[in-house]
Amino acid sequence: MQHLIYGYTSVLVGDTVADVVLEYAAALNQSRLSDLVTVPTTDHSGYVSTVRLLLAPGIPLMTEPAPDDDLEHEHRGYVAELRTRIVAVLTASTVPPARTT
Repeated sequence: MQHLIYGYTSVLVGDTVADVVLEYAAALNQSRLSDLVTVPTTDHSGYVSTVRLLLAPGIPLMTEPAPDDDLEHEHRGYVAELRTRIVAVLTASTVPPARTT
């Protein structure tokens, strides 16, 4: 688990989600683009939740290790979608529209 720190607050996310959100933010920054993303999180009671973040150049974002949680959700579909967006941003400098599920 990781604390994803944004502004003056942090949210608890899985390791792979933390990694892919940082990678996507870096790709957007490199391409001078921004995107509004909904990030799957875990609240302090262990329930799955979401937050919306603006990823844009000049907005600091970092992660910090959190205690491991045996119930950590992998969110494979979310990670796969952001990896697709990373490739799209780095190859075409455009952000593909979010899929609706």
